[in-house]
Parts: sequence; C-alpha cells; structure tokens
Amino acid sequence: MRFLIKNFGSIFISLLLAVLIWVAAVREQNPPIENDYPQSIPIEVIAPPTGLVNTSPAPESVRLRLIAPQSSWANLTPTKIKATLDLSNVHQGVDDVPVQVVVSDPLVEIVDQQPRTASVNIEALRTISMPIEVEVLDSPPLGYTARTPAAEPAEVEITGPVSQVDQVARAVADIFIRNSKETVQATRDVVAKDQNDRTVRGVTISPPTVQLTIPIEQRFGYKDVSVRVNVEGQVAPGYRVSNISVEPPAITVVGNPKGLSQIAGLVETVPINLDQATESIVRTVPLNLPDGVTTVISEQEQNGPGGVQVTVEIAPIEDAVTLERPITQQGIDPDYWWRAAPDRAEVFLSGPLSQLQSLRASDVEVLVDLFDLKPGVHILQPTVFKPDGVRLDAILPDTIEITIGRTVQRPVSQTGLGPQYTWKASPNRVNVMLSADSSANSVNPAEIGVTVDLSELEPGFYQLKPVVTAPAGVVVDSITPDTVNVTINPKAVITATDRVSPVRTPTPRAK
Repeated sequence: MRFLIKNFGSIFISLLLAVLIWVAAVREQNPPIENDYPQSIPIEVIAPPTGLVNTSPAPESVRLRLIAPQSSWANLTPTKIKATLDLSNVHQGVDDVPVQVVVSDPLVEIVDQQPRTASVNIEALRTISMPIEVEVLDSPPLGYTARTPAAEPAEVEITGPVSQVDQVARAVADIFIRNSKETVQATRDVVAKDQNDRTVRGVTISPPTVQLTIPIEQRFGYKDVSVRVNVEGQVAPGYRVSNISVEPPAITVVGNPKGLSQIAGLVETVPINLDQATESIVRTVPLNLPDGVTTVISEQEQNGPGGVQVTVEIAPIEDAVTLERPITQQGIDPDYWWRAAPDRAEVFLSGPLSQLQSLRASDVEVLVDLFDLKPGVHILQPTVFKPDGVRLDAILPDTIEITIGRTVQRPVSQTGLGPQYTWKASPNRVNVMLSADSSANSVNPAEIGVTVDLSELEPGFYQLKPVVTAPAGVVVDSITPDTVNVTINPKAVITATDRVSPVRTPTPRAK
C-alpha cells in the first residue's frame, strides 16, 4: 500500500502515456476523416397536436458534414442516420423548430447540417359546412330549357387552417350540357372558391365529389323529328346504292300548332335524282316542311327554309373470281435453273362486276423474286400482280418452295457409230441441270459429258435420250431438252470408172 501511495504519480503518468500511445496507434491505423455525406437525409415530420396544423412548407431533407474514422465511413448508410422535425409540442404562431439528426454509430460526429432549423406557422384547424353551387357552363340546344340543377349531397364540409377556411366563399361544382336534349347526370369535383372566384388551396373537402342532375325539357312550339332522304331514279347498270346518310339525322322544328300537327315524327327532303349515277352524291338538300314550320337552325341563322347534308354512296356491284396461275420468277442468275413446288397457285380476287367480267387470266401474274438467291431450297411468299381496282382476297398456297440449282451447257457427243457413217444432232448442245448442293457449285463443266449411243444404228432419223456422265458426288437433276434429234447418213464414196479425155483447145486460123 505504501508502495502504491509512494509511486502513485509515476504509475499515473505511465498509464496516461500508455493510453496516449494507444490512441495515437489507433488514429494512425484508422484516421478520422471529415467530409460531406453524399446523400440527403429525408426529414420525418412529427405532426402538431390535435386541432393544429402547420401551414408553412417543411424542408424535405437535410445535408450533413461529418467527421468519423475511416472504418465508420465505409459502413455508414442512410439507414443509420435519422432526421426529425418534431412539432408535437409547438403552439400557435410562427416559430423556428430545430431539425434533430441522430447517427447510430457513436464514432460519427456531426460537424454541420443544413438546415439546422425549420420555420413553421402553426394555425388552428376549422371545419365549416357549405351548400353546393352548381355552375352550368353552357346552354341547352335551341328549343330546350334547363331546369334548376340539383346536387347530391347538397352540402360539403370544408376543413383547413383558419386563415384558409375564412377565405372560402362558395363550394362550386361545374357541368356542361353539351347539346343534350335529355336530363344530364354526372359526377363532378367540388372546388372551394373565394369572393373573387379564385380557387382556395390548402383545404380538404368532404366528400370531394357530388352527383349533379340537370333536367332538360323541350319548349312549347318545338318538336324533334327524324329526317328521311327522298331519292328517285336508277343508278347506272353495274352500280348500286351502298348507303344513304343524312346530317343531322334528326332536327328540331318550330312553328304553329297546325303546322306541327302535320308532321308525324319525320320530315322528308326534296327528291334527289339518281339517274345513271356512277359516283357518290354529297349535297345540301332542302326539307319539305308544312307552311308555318321551319327548322331551329334556319330560324337561328335567319336564312329561311333550312336544309340538311345528304350523302348517297354509290358503289360498283362486286363479284369474286378464282384463277389458277403459273408461278413465274424474276431476277434469277443466268447460270442457274429453278423449279417451283407447286408450280401453280390459286388466286382469289374480288372487285367490280364489270371489271371482273373483262378480266383475262393473263392480266394476273404470280411472281417470286429470286434476285441474289444462291442454289438451294427456299420458301418464298409470292407477289400477285393484278389490274388496279381488283382486290386480292387470298392466294393458295401462300408460300412456294423454290429449288435453285446450277446450269451447265454441254455439247452432245456420240459413241458406237460405225466409221462408214456420219451423224448430226439437233440441237447439238443441251443444258444440264445440276442438283442444288455444294458439290455442284464447284464442278468443272468440262467434267460433265452428254452422249448418245449410236451403236448398231443404220442410216436414218432417230429421237434419242442423251446420257449424262458427271464426277462422283455430283447429281444431275435433269437436262433440257431431254431428247435430241439424230440424223445418220452414209459417207459419200467417189469411184473412178471412166478415163477422162484431155480437152484440146483449137488453134486459131491465121487471117
């Protein structure tokens, strides 16, 4: 004990030096770093007491400058930092409330934060009841009147800060009639407005929407009637009337009771002549109205008896036809041959009867495009070329298998002909169609022979089928033509049987 008391100072100094050395070693290995935290921290706002509300905008986030050991920076995430704006103990009025930031890591120190405080304006909440005012933004069509609109519910509650609620003068819901001739019903939002008809913000309306009803009734002396188009005459042969329309299809007329009583729900137009028509007719046509009756539109425009726009659609009488057409091609390389499977297609066409009656099979072509295609098997969709005005309904089949191969032209040779004969082939060259594979593409044409066998044949005329020889691995698809005409003749022989006497030239006489 005496030893401890006597040497207390030395022991204390030794411990202090040891702690300082340890702190220095730790700071050397894990030095503190001061820096701005790269992310903004969202601020959680705790609401004010019941019956109060903050009318000032609160900051949404806070920026921080921190100092912390290097190891703490590496593990510091936004979830370890909490920012709070606590309004639970505030009172009415304007005040600056501190933004409280807490870091869960005790080694992290907040050097600075922005903002440090938030300015708030605390007001009392108020709720008032107010009747709905319905604003009709347009008028019913002429000849109709709108009765007093109604809202369901008839009142709404408006809640908000006293300063905002005191500005509310009306609760308004607006609606359009949009030329409706029947009762209008619609659900509309309710808007709070002040005395200057400006929208009041910052208040809550309950319920936010109401159901509006506006009764629409027809005035005395007005009547709604349908319009019927009156046509006469016949369109040109080969044509038909495909549709008749009128705009507007129904109109409102106004007049005296006697005139209105003569209209039994519809009015007709003056006759429209369709004689020999081949095109649609669009024109404004007057109406046949009793004396003392006019249309509402004409009354409004003060142009006398009104009319309607009539459209008579005239179209050719149509039919359908099916043609079987061969498959043709374009664009194939001159050194290639091609074959279509199937080689014909059924083409289903429709159009005006008169045009189909004069349609020739040669007017329709089914074509496949072989441009830039190499030997092989290809599945292609054909294109149908047809006269204008004729519609293509379908083609069967809609895809064609096209085989493309190499073509080699070779002379026709013979074997087995006796030496006493001569021969001639017509034609003396044929086209050899090689199969569509890679070996055919690389073969030398000189390696392919075309031969007719003339063994034991006597002089005469023969139609023979040549035999084609090719290198191993090369398959011959066909030849064109597949037969040649061969003529065999005996060789001409000259035999000397008579001596030929010399020809003497007479000596001219002297004069």
